[in-house]
Amino acid sequence: MNPDYSFLTTWAECDAAKADVEFELKTFSYRDTGLDLAGERATRSKTAGAAALAKKDVEILVAQGQAAVAGLSAQQQEDADDAVELLQAQRKKIAKSNRVSAGTDRFLATVDAAQVQGQVDVLTDALKGIADRRTDLLA
Repeated sequence: MNPDYSFLTTWAECDAAKADVEFELKTFSYRDTGLDLAGERATRSKTAGAAALAKKDVEILVAQGQAAVAGLSAQQQEDADDAVELLQAQRKKIAKSNRVSAGTDRFLATVDAAQVQGQVDVLTDALKGIADRRTDLLA
């Protein structure tokens, strides 16, 4: 449904409507910028998460190598095994965190972005319609 510009009967009404629509457009433009930043943060987080996972994998390999060294005392073996378990738990936490930053949350962010862009398009068209109506009132 398109706006009915015939409700604007004076230049003053056109100017007031223009000011209101421009303010609303600023609001949605601000949201659009916020969504862009959130998307960029998610991408950077995903990249950082993958790097953290790779680093943790290396730490686990090193710890497993240390736990496999022959001749460790019972206490040294237990400490080495505990270190491996701790690193594996940390890896699980990183992997879980990486999963949370994907999936439906990321999908819904794209839905939000599409909604905001739709509003920006509607408001931009409305500004053009108001300008056209104001010009028609001159005639």
